[in-house]
Amino acid sequence: MNSNTENSQIIDANSVFKKALLPITNYLNSLNKCLHAEALSQLILNTFLNVSDSLIAIGDEEYGKTLTNKDFDIKRKYSFNYLLPESFKDVMLIHRDVFLQLQISQSKKQESLVDEEAIQQHFLESNAILQKAISTLVDKIRDEQTNFLQSNKKIKQKISRIKHQQNPWGVYKKQFLSIQKQIQEIKDSAHNLSKVILVFEDIKSHTQTICNSLTEELERSKQSINGILHSLQNTQELSKITGTIAQVESALSNLELQNLYQENYALDIESKIVNLTENNIPVSSEDGLLLIKRIDFAKSTKRWLNYMLLPDLIELWQNRMNVISFYKHNLLNLKSSLSLLKNNNNLDALSSQIQSLQVLLQSVHTNENLQNKLIAQIQENLNDNFQVTRIYKTDDFLKISLQSSLTQFTSSKNNFFKDVQRKFKSLLSFFSTKYKTSTVRHPFKRLEAASKCIDYRTFKTLDIHYDSLFLNKNFIGDLFLVPREYEQQKLQENLQMWQKGHNKAVLVVGNRLSGKSSFIESVTKNFFKKNSIILTPNSKFSIEGRKFKTTKNLAEALQQIKKNTYNSRPIVVIDNLELWRDKEQSLLENTRAAIQFIETESNHVFVIISTSNTMQSHLDKRIPFTHSFSSIIDVNKSKFEEIHKAILLRHGASHQNLVTEKGLPLPNKQLELNIQKLCKNYEYNLGEVLQAWTYSINTTDANNIVYTEQEYDFEDFFTSEEAIILKFVLLYQHINEIVLKNFLGSRYDSSYKSGLKRLTNTKVFLRNSEGNLVVNPVLYHDIRSILKYRGVLN
Repeated sequence: MNSNTENSQIIDANSVFKKALLPITNYLNSLNKCLHAEALSQLILNTFLNVSDSLIAIGDEEYGKTLTNKDFDIKRKYSFNYLLPESFKDVMLIHRDVFLQLQISQSKKQESLVDEEAIQQHFLESNAILQKAISTLVDKIRDEQTNFLQSNKKIKQKISRIKHQQNPWGVYKKQFLSIQKQIQEIKDSAHNLSKVILVFEDIKSHTQTICNSLTEELERSKQSINGILHSLQNTQELSKITGTIAQVESALSNLELQNLYQENYALDIESKIVNLTENNIPVSSEDGLLLIKRIDFAKSTKRWLNYMLLPDLIELWQNRMNVISFYKHNLLNLKSSLSLLKNNNNLDALSSQIQSLQVLLQSVHTNENLQNKLIAQIQENLNDNFQVTRIYKTDDFLKISLQSSLTQFTSSKNNFFKDVQRKFKSLLSFFSTKYKTSTVRHPFKRLEAASKCIDYRTFKTLDIHYDSLFLNKNFIGDLFLVPREYEQQKLQENLQMWQKGHNKAVLVVGNRLSGKSSFIESVTKNFFKKNSIILTPNSKFSIEGRKFKTTKNLAEALQQIKKNTYNSRPIVVIDNLELWRDKEQSLLENTRAAIQFIETESNHVFVIISTSNTMQSHLDKRIPFTHSFSSIIDVNKSKFEEIHKAILLRHGASHQNLVTEKGLPLPNKQLELNIQKLCKNYEYNLGEVLQAWTYSINTTDANNIVYTEQEYDFEDFFTSEEAIILKFVLLYQHINEIVLKNFLGSRYDSSYKSGLKRLTNTKVFLRNSEGNLVVNPVLYHDIRSILKYRGVLN
């Protein structure tokens, strides 16, 4: 290379160095003038990304010259395609990480977790880091510009090493573009997170409003009682008693439960979280990599509220109802006493009424302290744990893990597990050392085994489309209903005799998942079509064009049917009899009403009632329940052929291949053996077998379904109190804290509350959309078997 060409290349290289330095030094000046965090974020997002675009353009230009010019200066190639890109990549990573931390700080500011002073201090430190990084880059470029004119041995050695290496510019450029994209993703995720924070704040505000309303309601009650007390203390004449009685009546009317917070809360919260979506959120960086969490905010939020907040709110609402009932009882007594004083024209007993009111005010103070304690607990839980920015912590976002639940339970609920451990140790001491390890199993081991079983059986997202064919009858439609020929024939015979004038009523029994509802729905559609009345609690039904609304009072609904069926002979279906109950109307009263209806009306109304085998046995001990029906159809067990056909129908609809773990087609004989084994394990209960089929199924990328026989046993870890709660839920299908407290009275807090919490935390109980607790569907069979073995169930 001659001297003129060399000088020309040096001049050209210097101009490129200056071209690279200009936007960087301008950006450094902008950093020096930046005054707050938001401005710094915008500076990175706009100016710095423009700087990176400029340097990428320079790198592209220099790389292009190396391709077209064989005599291109290798030292220049080393500077612009090797050395400077490596330094600039470090600067880009620093900017990306600082930008992420700035967005995190803004999110924490939005949740009021940090103040302005902390934000400003964070900004100053972030700005200083960026200035140092840019200054180092400027010095690096200037040093390289100076070194470009030198020819010392060290530089020659570096250049000689790259002579036979492939130019890395393409890799660097790809990395630069990736980092630019990540910065944009951080910006977008921060925008999405801001919307989520607004929803969380709305939920907190709504909950706080309810708490404030309850506090104000209690304060108004206290003022009313104080006013009545003041009026009584100043009553010297009988004529003033009338005014005091009017005050008492006004206080009673104000105590009516007008705001049904509990009934509306679940719907209100559902409407708020419905807009939450699943998002990818960058949360931190490690070794240059951006770590991203994918969070389903709607699912996580709803689950956390159900497990962590709703039980405390239910306790608060229960306290409210107890307080109101107590006040109303005392005020009604006071009203009666004052009316008696007025009628007797005697004020001698007035002092005792004043004393009773003073006692009532002391109770107001006690209940106020309890309510404030509950509200403080709810507020603390929301403020400390219900935060969107918990996503940036290492643990899972709003996760309700078994271990954390048990840890919290152990530390806060009377050291229950420590007591268990103590009792267990004393039990071990009774046995000799020889039998210690072989005859006794620690309750925690059983609990861990049960937790593994629940986790194994929980439906997997990857298999959800296949599993839905086996678990959701509304999705699969009537074409997948396998007819129960014997049961249908038996019902049809009863129907034919009824049509000839005989009194007929049919009881359909079967445990959960056995297919009672599907069977009744099928025969109703086939035999009656339009002339059928389906009764369910809190719904509507039609009789000859007239519409009626049901409550939990079955007698009222049956009376309407009796009055309005002169011109027709319909079928009346009462599916799941055990659901007809509330605090006003017991199941026993509703059952007696149904039996009375059968006895008087079954000659022109064909009655079908369904319930579980367990409830049938329970009712038979109280009243002649089963004997009231002309026929019993038990659908609890299905034939092997029916179950086999049901599985093949559903599997065929998936259009996937059933294979072994080795990828080979599953032989028909092996398939039959697998189904036979499931039938025996789950006592030929059709729904249980269909559900259990999904436990052993895994979907692969090759559109194959792999059947594996792995299974975990569900261990009995229940206390005697928990077994009683489970029996109640198996009988009545669901429960909540208020019902159980009303049912058990003072024993609830002392013996059963902790057990209910543990059943919820271990996911033996799940909370449905109405706020009630139901048995986890994957555990029906095991829990029934455990309670039967213990003798709790017949």
